[in-house]
Amino acid sequence: MDILLNDLRYAARMMWKSKVVTVIAVLSLAAGIGANTAIFSVANAILLRPRAVSKPEQLVEIYTGDRQNPYQTSSYPTYLEFRERNEVFTGLAAYGLGYQFKLGGATDIEQVWGEVVSGNYFDVLGVRALRGRTFLSEEDLVPGRNPVVVIGHGLWQRRFNGDPGVIGTSVTINNQPVTVVGVAPPQYTGMFRGWASEVWVPAMVAPLLDPRRGQGMLTRDSKWVTLVGRLKPGVTIDDARARIELLSQQLRIAHPDEWRSGEGDSARDLFVSVLPEKETRVHPAMRGVAFAVVGLLIVVVDLVLLIAGMNLAGMLFARAVVRRHEIAVRVALGAGRGRIIRQLLTESVLLSLIAGVIGAVLAFWGLRLVMTFMPALPEGIRVAIDVPIDWGVLLYTLAVSMAVGLLLGLAPALHSANAAVSTVLRDEASAVTPRYRTSRVRTGLLIAQVACSVLLLIGAGLALRSLENVRPTRLGFQSENMVVAPIVLDESDYTRADAQRFYERLSESLAPLPGVEAVSLVEGMPGGFMSRQRRGTEVDGYAARPGEDMEIDASIAGPHYFTNMRVPFVQGRDFDARDRDGAPCVAIVNEVFVRRYLAGTASPLGRRLTKYEDDVTGKQWCEIVGVIRDDAWQSLQKDVRPFFALALQQSHRRRMTLLVSTAGDPRSLTSAVRQAIRSLDSTIPVTDVQTLDEHFDVTLYPFRLAGLVVGACGLLALLLAAIGIYGVVSYSVAQRTREVGIRMALGALRSDILTLIVTQGMVLVAYGLGVGLVLGIVVTLALASLPLDTELLFGVSATDPVTFGGVTIFLALVALLACFVPALRAARVDPMVTLRDA
Repeated sequence: MDILLNDLRYAARMMWKSKVVTVIAVLSLAAGIGANTAIFSVANAILLRPRAVSKPEQLVEIYTGDRQNPYQTSSYPTYLEFRERNEVFTGLAAYGLGYQFKLGGATDIEQVWGEVVSGNYFDVLGVRALRGRTFLSEEDLVPGRNPVVVIGHGLWQRRFNGDPGVIGTSVTINNQPVTVVGVAPPQYTGMFRGWASEVWVPAMVAPLLDPRRGQGMLTRDSKWVTLVGRLKPGVTIDDARARIELLSQQLRIAHPDEWRSGEGDSARDLFVSVLPEKETRVHPAMRGVAFAVVGLLIVVVDLVLLIAGMNLAGMLFARAVVRRHEIAVRVALGAGRGRIIRQLLTESVLLSLIAGVIGAVLAFWGLRLVMTFMPALPEGIRVAIDVPIDWGVLLYTLAVSMAVGLLLGLAPALHSANAAVSTVLRDEASAVTPRYRTSRVRTGLLIAQVACSVLLLIGAGLALRSLENVRPTRLGFQSENMVVAPIVLDESDYTRADAQRFYERLSESLAPLPGVEAVSLVEGMPGGFMSRQRRGTEVDGYAARPGEDMEIDASIAGPHYFTNMRVPFVQGRDFDARDRDGAPCVAIVNEVFVRRYLAGTASPLGRRLTKYEDDVTGKQWCEIVGVIRDDAWQSLQKDVRPFFALALQQSHRRRMTLLVSTAGDPRSLTSAVRQAIRSLDSTIPVTDVQTLDEHFDVTLYPFRLAGLVVGACGLLALLLAAIGIYGVVSYSVAQRTREVGIRMALGALRSDILTLIVTQGMVLVAYGLGVGLVLGIVVTLALASLPLDTELLFGVSATDPVTFGGVTIFLALVALLACFVPALRAARVDPMVTLRDA
């Protein structure tokens, strides 16, 4: 310990002696380590940390699906049969995600999101109520008999001011009185990672809150629940899989229709998947994408750390050369090789540990900043991502710092310890400055540093150019001058005819307002990930291949929607006043739909497809009256997929999106739109009435955040590369002072010296640029070929020549400046002074 303390004190003195080098090295490493810490914190919060339940390692989730969509939901009767007949779980619960409720009366209504769950949900998860209790078994037996609810901690604090007296009181949800029986603990926000549920209602209460859908939720035709079970002691997940598979085979025989998806030749058998809790923290269908994105970000920040590390290694090599006399003297006085290596490693590790502390602080501030500037989400949606710098993250930061210090300090330490003592002392004793020696290690570090910087800058350039294309005006929309308003009609108050009249009256009341150019209605907002739903359909004259999925992207659109949005028609017409209930059903499709299902026909117009409205109307044939051009407006997904739209006035929809196109600033009309909605129905929430840009802020936030991370890493890489190039050239100039003096004494001009130094530096930079460009092409093409459903680049080629060329020229100019400054200093050397000092 005494030796270690002596080494630390000596290391601190040496760092203080070279303050400029120390500050540059520490700040460079701190940036790289801080970026790594921040990304690891996010990955830890989303992918690695278990849910806030009791003994999560005992939990498994059960999904039902087919080969194309293996991780789907099950019916409530299937859940009941699994629960009663299983022999491997101490308890089996069910939950359904993504249910939106209206909380409060006409004057204080608020939209909240929650889960519909089985009565034993909290018991199986081991989640105890902070206040009150959770559900009782008898509250999950008879539909509508026990209207109770458990509310989330955030809702309790926000709406009820944390009043303990809320337990036992009645609140209004979907215009129905229900009794609050408990408040969930603050750490539990539901089963969907990142999205906070604020209301939990038993499945038997759903028919009361949603009469139209609620009764159907308890039948085999409605598949909406995910099953979660707690393994009995001594039971393995393989045991659970075997038992559930046996039960599913028995149910497949008893209820064959429920265990088949699709119809006819395209029908597919369903099967069950039993997964441990650690594989369901992100939905299994999204898990691969989540790991890919996090992995990509980790690679990006690791490149920054690598560049910073190469800077530090270069500085340590330079210091080793400067200190070779000191080290030679210590060896001559009896210091062993191991002692020298330990001392130098102590210095490099101390540097990296100081950088690690600063990096952890930077990561904490950066994450707080990201959360602070998160855009306002649609009403009722609450983010539940807690990204603390906890002990696990701090241990990760400590491990990274130690590893960086050891790995980067080892090579310079070995180099110094292996120096020949007699040679060093003889050279130092000579009056002649040692001749300049090219360091292959430092040369290699510089080339690698430039190559990594090129790679990061290419990524940053592609990300920024891609973000420029992900805007409403670049997605085929009519204009950015648009007001967006989600419309949610109460299920119990609006019949099919009432809903259609409401949409007509709303459009008629808004159309005459000054500044309004057009009023449109559509199911879901185009341009996002949730733009459309997938609906099963049949196409007249098209025979589905065995096992082919006939679930196709679909939407509901109001009259003149595509015309108002200026989406070009290839053939046919838009929906209009003719397309009402009682008139022949009509549909509009895109070009991909035509190529996929109607290839070889003279004209798609007049061909038919089916729609399934509900059990009353059953299957209807709809005539295709229009074909729209394939365009990126449809979604942010990688490939344009087959799509069809149905007429709003021939459909039954209580959730639509109102789009009001304006001649001027859309913000001036948001109040008028809110008032028009309130005048027709005061119970419709209007807090989400906003401009199109504001609406897209939420959709684009993840892309902007990723672009910000990559862009910041690119700029940091540029700065680090410039420092590295400057350091290498400056060190070269310092070593070659006598050589420069001799050249100038023999007649070399200042311009010759300047050209010599800059040329030698830029040759190394050119090698780095070449390697970086090759790596950039390989990496971007590999990323573009990943089988992801979502685009990584929008409107930009993976080998975009503007980006590649711009990055090359920009980095070359920065490198030229970094070479020019020390070269200019060398060109100003006085040969007489230099030779006399030598």
